[in-house]
Amino acid sequence: MRKELNILSQSIFLILLLVLSACAYRPKLLAEKILPQQIAEMKKTTRLNEGEKIKYGISWLGISCGKMDLEIKSSEEINGRKVYHLFCDAGPNDFFSIFFQSRYILETYLDAETGLPIKSVRKKMPKNQTEEEIMFHWNNKVAEVNYGKAVKKIPLAENSQDLLSFLYYFRINGLAPDKKYNFSIIYSGKSWPVEMISDGVYQLRQTGGRCIRVLSVKLFSPLILEIMGGKELTAYVSADYERIPVIFSVKTKMGQADTTLIEKRQCELPKLEKKIPQ
Repeated sequence: MRKELNILSQSIFLILLLVLSACAYRPKLLAEKILPQQIAEMKKTTRLNEGEKIKYGISWLGISCGKMDLEIKSSEEINGRKVYHLFCDAGPNDFFSIFFQSRYILETYLDAETGLPIKSVRKKMPKNQTEEEIMFHWNNKVAEVNYGKAVKKIPLAENSQDLLSFLYYFRINGLAPDKKYNFSIIYSGKSWPVEMISDGVYQLRQTGGRCIRVLSVKLFSPLILEIMGGKELTAYVSADYERIPVIFSVKTKMGQADTTLIEKRQCELPKLEKKIPQ
């Protein structure tokens, strides 16, 4: 009887996906490249804003299926250096959580001056199970990674990142148009090479006539295939001093997946004096 109910629920879920896919609203994005002389100077970001909260919606084949919330919880003094405490909560939306309960929490402590991570923790919820913990020892050029009940040491490249920190690294250090960047991301006990190409500045026209100026960026890495099932990731990043990702898109064998900026807001937080949890 239980097996029959599982088959029935899966069948209903597939029917719902087909119906939603047929009715899904897919906004059209028209990007027009801006000539170099039209590009305003994008100054280097000197600081991130404590309390900043950014909300993203995740869709697949145009169907809203998930959400991702980013937050800069606080800035702290660690060994005389300013450090940002970054937080990410990603998982299915309310409807899809009926079928998939798992979501992920990522926390990273980021050096405010260099934009390099100091510590990273990835947890799977709702069991609050730590899947990976990374300590970045930049003086020794090595990362100590606790993953899969084993601890290993991975050599650090000049600008190695984790999944969360790389979203902020280029906000601190700058991102220029028509330029190539190479770095690595440590994930699941491995160091994954990433090639990122900034294609230039575009005027992005969204449905409804709203225009925003963005940097078009493409990322190539086997990590994209590992996590998302695609060969490359295309992103539009705000072409200003904040360089906030507006849209991420990945084409997979199962269709296109998009992560789109929904809301950004700023909250003032009290000054906190804390230490990185050991």
